[in-house]
Amino acid sequence: MKKVTLLFAILILSVLASGAYAYTEGTFDEILGLEDDDDNDDQLESENQPPVAKITPPNPKIQINETILFSGSGSTDPDGDELTYVWSFEDDSKNYEGMDIERNYPEKGEYLVTLEVTDSTGLSHSSETTVLVVEDYHDEQSGNVNGNDDTENIEFPVNSGFVSVRIEFSLDSASINPLEDSRVTLRLTDADGVVVDEENDMGEDDDGVWTYDSSDLSSNGEYVFTIESESGSMDFYVTIDVAY
Repeated sequence: MKKVTLLFAILILSVLASGAYAYTEGTFDEILGLEDDDDNDDQLESENQPPVAKITPPNPKIQINETILFSGSGSTDPDGDELTYVWSFEDDSKNYEGMDIERNYPEKGEYLVTLEVTDSTGLSHSSETTVLVVEDYHDEQSGNVNGNDDTENIEFPVNSGFVSVRIEFSLDSASINPLEDSRVTLRLTDADGVVVDEENDMGEDDDGVWTYDSSDLSSNGEYVFTIESESGSMDFYVTIDVAY
């Protein structure tokens, strides 16, 4: 055993003395099969990274025939590479290039918008958003209610996603007899047949506005605004607006 140890020591001394394996930093790690990970880390850090696409505005809501500007200016590239932009739209089979693009939607609905950005090395990334196209409702009605034709019902739609409902009315007595007092009842009924509001004994001095938001009205469908004669003859003018 001592002879083996002595021979091994002599061998090591001979190698060192010969200069064949002069010590340098990292030599023992190489002998043991260990590699310095710093070179690998530097290589990974130097690899190009893909860009990040971003559409502005995200999930917009617009009116029918309203022009909207989509922008990809918020897109970024970690390496600072120059970007190219390609847009595609659900209602269109073509692709369009450019950082910004305008679109116009003539029909209500939800439409998918996709932006793909590509850096100068060919790496790319896509982003999607949905544009909601809505149409506000506006109606104007006028007429008369009296003992012979005592009720007028004005129907109008209140669909899902509405923001507000506004009913403006004005009343004007049409009685031939100046001593006759013209009075009406005003009533709003929702799509489920539930009376939302009702005002009785309304005269020509009782012009006004009824307004509601989405927390006030839970029913979707056809609503009815009613002008019902109580006495005399009453002219009316009604404006109804439903905003989305």
